[in-house]
Amino acid sequence: MNKNIIRIFAGICLCMSISSCNNLLELDPTDAVPGEKIFSSVSQFERGVLGCYSTYHPEYNLLIGSAMSDECRLDSQNNGVNGFGNLLQRWVYSSEDDILYKAWKDNYATIYSINLLLENAAKVPVHNEEQREKLRSLTAELHGLRALVHFDLHRNFGPSDAETNGRTIPYITDTDINKKPGRISLNEFYQNIWNDLNNAGGIQHQINFRLQNNAVLALEARVALYQRNYPLAAEKATALIQLYPLEDAQRYERIWKDNNNTEVIFQLKRTNDNDLRPNTLWQNYATGRMYFRPSHQLMSMYEASDVRLQNFQEEEGDYIINKYPGNDYSNRINDVKLFRVSEMYLIRAEANFFTGKQQEALQDINTLRIKRNEDIQPISTVSLSEIMKERYLELSYEGHRYYDLKRLQWDISRNPEDLFSLSDEPTLTSSDKAYILPVPLKETLVNPNL
Repeated sequence: MNKNIIRIFAGICLCMSISSCNNLLELDPTDAVPGEKIFSSVSQFERGVLGCYSTYHPEYNLLIGSAMSDECRLDSQNNGVNGFGNLLQRWVYSSEDDILYKAWKDNYATIYSINLLLENAAKVPVHNEEQREKLRSLTAELHGLRALVHFDLHRNFGPSDAETNGRTIPYITDTDINKKPGRISLNEFYQNIWNDLNNAGGIQHQINFRLQNNAVLALEARVALYQRNYPLAAEKATALIQLYPLEDAQRYERIWKDNNNTEVIFQLKRTNDNDLRPNTLWQNYATGRMYFRPSHQLMSMYEASDVRLQNFQEEEGDYIINKYPGNDYSNRINDVKLFRVSEMYLIRAEANFFTGKQQEALQDINTLRIKRNEDIQPISTVSLSEIMKERYLELSYEGHRYYDLKRLQWDISRNPEDLFSLSDEPTLTSSDKAYILPVPLKETLVNPNL
């Protein structure tokens, strides 16, 4: 990792403070807290924990997961040297791509700050049992967040999980910036993930703008699915399905306007102070320039009565991506939804399919389909293709599609009308060099072991 980047971002992260008791994650970067003061009390330590969220930008996963897959097509305005994500979308990017670098840099900066807090947690004075439990809860939250951020890095820069002998990104658990860690085996990586997840139990708060117990459970379900531990994935998903109801078609739209959190297990608060938000990935509000539009391939798969068509807005004979349409106060701001219960239905369906429980898988898929389209007829048989299609329709623009195809080693195929130019390739095979994202060049120059 680049030492200067780590120092800068760690300093920013640990200098963040809480600006409001009602909005714990609306952090004011001008309200600085000296580094050592972070460890002077439990309440100051919590400010450091909240600061770790300030450099965590899962929006890059939303962008990469969509642009690299068959969810998007480039708008005609998104080309040339001023393009945004256009080289990723066309599969002609290099290891110098700025988006890849930021996704790597921000995540490892967050990890460094988490590790700095965990290494110094013992310094924090506690005066009673309540403070001791609070501190233990905060360290549990940090372990869960460290697992989440590493998993994001693995999904971006690691191999397909179908490659049992593949090697993925380093799992960093200390603050030694002089180390030059190399890639590690998938087995070692997942051992580290589960070590952190096992230490993430018993978080006290229930704020869904921060990692809490149910968010940890959702992450465990997702990790188990990628790891192909299907019984565990089904078990974790089931626990959440029992807690969170699926919304009906009449109330679905309210989820994306931040008016209804019934389905939302974990989300991150976003305000005008956040330059990177879900809404900003598809268009530039300042210039009116459109970056991406929904692919014709995706749009053709929705039934006419599917409530999820509300996630697209018709405009001059074409459509724009409108899954994050803004809240009641601004048409440009929405919170980032990281885990929803609909994903848990899809995880359980896939897990049951692979363990031979076809009827259970079929029931979950039909339950979700009917909730999204009350007029649709239930299907009578289920296949992996049908499950993946439902993931495609349900989780579009939430940072899943490229990673789903990659973990299964499926080719990425686009319809001809979704290509930017006649010279673009319609298919990216799992054996193609561009199929796996490279570690950014700036990092490999500093650390050749990557």
